Amino acid sequence: MSLFSGCQKEMVDDGLNTPNIRPLTAQEQKTVSSSNDFAFRAFAQLSEAEGAENVFISPLSISMSLGMAYNGADGETKEAMRQALGFTLPSDDEINKSFKDLDALLKGIDKQVVFTSANSLWHSNMVRLQAPFIQTNKTYFDATLQGLDFASPAAVDQINNWVKSKTNDKIDKIIEEIGRDEVLFLINAIYFKGTWTYPFDKSLTKPGPFQLENGNTVTPEFMTMQKGEYMHYRDNTKELVDLPYGNGQYSMTIVMPGGDNKVQDILPELNPTNLNAWLAGAKKTTWELHMPKFNLEYEKKLNDMLTKLGMGVAFTSQANFSRMIEGHGSVAISEVKHKTFVEVNEEGTEAAAVTSTGVMVTSLPPSVRIDRPFVFMIREKSSGAILFIGKLMQPE
Repeated sequence: MSLFSGCQKEMVDDGLNTPNIRPLTAQEQKTVSSSNDFAFRAFAQLSEAEGAENVFISPLSISMSLGMAYNGADGETKEAMRQALGFTLPSDDEINKSFKDLDALLKGIDKQVVFTSANSLWHSNMVRLQAPFIQTNKTYFDATLQGLDFASPAAVDQINNWVKSKTNDKIDKIIEEIGRDEVLFLINAIYFKGTWTYPFDKSLTKPGPFQLENGNTVTPEFMTMQKGEYMHYRDNTKELVDLPYGNGQYSMTIVMPGGDNKVQDILPELNPTNLNAWLAGAKKTTWELHMPKFNLEYEKKLNDMLTKLGMGVAFTSQANFSRMIEGHGSVAISEVKHKTFVEVNEEGTEAAAVTSTGVMVTSLPPSVRIDRPFVFMIREKSSGAILFIGKLMQPE
């Protein structure tokens, strides 16, 4: 099944861009906390598997996609998914409602940031989804429902066209083909576009050295910010830069290893508690900032990573998704496929993510220079939600 979140909105400017924020409920705080915890655990697994390759994921998109699938799970499978995703709220209703409320909060915070999400369920005409499963995902995830002839090549095109429209053409396909046993896709996509609060001066952009972890050097285009403010933190193992978008509620947080450390060396330190401590210890600075422009596209089947996090049963013939499809107790997740895009330039950042879950019948001062591989996140400050997390090992 596939869940996808994303719609487009035009940015408006009526002069004032006051953050539209409110305190999070206890349930929302728990959802953000579990989503961020999942973000770091998932990123650590993928980072280790990818080695010197770039990684970029949207943990929020993955959590939402699998959150919809969770509504069709039961028994041991449901519990395994709950633990892997880090859900801590006691009831399904609370879990679902907190996703809905958080989504609404993220969409209206900043007029200079576009954050959109959209969800959909695409099922084979040969099966019927259970009414409570449909209703829950419509109510809480605003999921659209569409039955298709999965044997027709047009079905793949229809799903992919929807994905393309919801990511502002940044991701043009998530499904290559529909397997003979696949009966449902839940698709989730997220689209983000943020303008830097203090844009980089295009006239100062020029090639510069970026030291790779293997000792080689590449020369991407480096951007320079001379007149701006950002948060900066440094200790013996790392340097952190927190760069604001728009009215400051969204930001890009960069964590670059220091000294002889590599990205993999600082991964054990990456968790919500430490991140909060580093941000709390960060000081506002106006030092000149240099960092590379980059484009990054990432695509990954997440079955192995999710199995390592404890939900392997969902991919086997022992899976229990008995609350999903009428008359089909024996269904399992065939694959969870994730695809992302990010572009970072002088004006700001554009990013998109799609997560498709397929279900089958079982058969330096005075300046700071970001010039070596680093971890980066796109976060929202009032909620603390991590929308995207990745590592740039080699600028492209």
